[in-house]
Amino acid sequence: MKPIEEFLSHLETLDIKLWVYKDRLRCNAPKGMLTSDLRTQLSERKTEIIKFLNHKTNTVKTNTLKNNNLKTEAVLDPSIYPKTTTNQFTTKPKNIFLTGATGFLGGFLLYELLQQTQANIYCLVRAENPEQAKQKIQNQLESYLLWNRDLNARIIPIIGDLSQTFLGLSKEKFQAIANQIDTIYHNGASVHLFYPYHKLKAINVLGTQEILRLASLERVKPVHFISTLSVVQSFSYCTNQPVPEQNLLDKWEDLYNGYAQSKWVAEKIVAIAQSRGIPISIYRPGMITGNSQTGICKTQDLLSTLLKSFIQLKSAPKFDAIWDIAPVDYVSQAIINLSKQQESLGKIFHVLNPHPIEMSAMIDLVRSFGYPIEYMSYDIWRTKLVNFIKNSQENALSSLLLIFPEKFSEEQLQVLQLRYDCQNTLNGLMGSSISCPQPNTELISTYLSYFIERNFLQAPENLIKEAI
Repeated sequence: MKPIEEFLSHLETLDIKLWVYKDRLRCNAPKGMLTSDLRTQLSERKTEIIKFLNHKTNTVKTNTLKNNNLKTEAVLDPSIYPKTTTNQFTTKPKNIFLTGATGFLGGFLLYELLQQTQANIYCLVRAENPEQAKQKIQNQLESYLLWNRDLNARIIPIIGDLSQTFLGLSKEKFQAIANQIDTIYHNGASVHLFYPYHKLKAINVLGTQEILRLASLERVKPVHFISTLSVVQSFSYCTNQPVPEQNLLDKWEDLYNGYAQSKWVAEKIVAIAQSRGIPISIYRPGMITGNSQTGICKTQDLLSTLLKSFIQLKSAPKFDAIWDIAPVDYVSQAIINLSKQQESLGKIFHVLNPHPIEMSAMIDLVRSFGYPIEYMSYDIWRTKLVNFIKNSQENALSSLLLIFPEKFSEEQLQVLQLRYDCQNTLNGLMGSSISCPQPNTELISTYLSYFIERNFLQAPENLIKEAI
């Protein structure tokens, strides 16, 4: 029997989410992923899993890093130093190394690389063998309607692990890949908003260090690092001005979770590598949402879950918040387009929607689709959410209780209203056909229609009557 952490890690690769609510184990899994064998294992190990998850949650609550200076974590192995700083940038790479290809954004990045370049794409994947790895990639692309069998030969899976030295490869294999590739896109990360920093360090920090090691060996290779806006989502940045792209990341004390902390440290070591001569661009996406054309998304993401809660409860909390809704097709197209410009090296890009939307305006768009939603005080709404979860079999909304505390502090409310500068991104995309769709009736209707098609939501009464 696998150790509990290894078993849960395997479930994560299948996008199966587990959490504990009211001493009961809750599960949310994509259709077809929860096999009879996995159901049996979950049943047999339920007590063990609940104990482990409860311990992990308590650790997250107490692990605030108040007694540790996060800056001391930002140390890059001194041996990671290129022999030459000659810029090896090319607009026509022959071989590209990509991490995180089996994730949501990663799948779209892979698609854009296949479309916008003629390169072979070496994809780092956790799997038992190359065949299984290739199938995982294909399954992801198919689920997003991105699969093209004619381009299949250009996808080359590399069996490895970001959390391991040399990415889990032999030193010889690692060296061979370093010799072969021209460019690196580092998108892979462990995205767990409730894990403490030390649980995410191996993949998000040390994994980034190994990517920088790969970039430094033989001829130096440009690195396109996918970070996150979470690194600047703190009260320290709450001023009257938008958070700038080219900031020094000198504020870490009130980053609100281990994921943001781990990506902050990763960015700091990336900056060290840059100072040693490795050409690097950093991209910070915000809230990545579904494809603007098809609506395809991960229905377990924050936007989907929030909208579902408002619709099922027929109500929403009344407080100010700004939503950055950046469709995944825009984010991936923007990153690849920017990465192909030599002048992008050394810059930081906030890849978000330049037209953020107020929460009240978002609710109005959902109402116009046909769903009745009323505003109420936060306290009353949260109580309604708690009672709904308690008295229904709807597991998907349980995770919101970890996001919506009993009380928001004044600082937390101000963070929800942060705005971010994205002028580097807009300047870099000028002259291209790439622009971020505004969060309007058309976009929200696309998302809601997809939710209905996938049976994630019931259609509103007006659409049901029209169908009849």
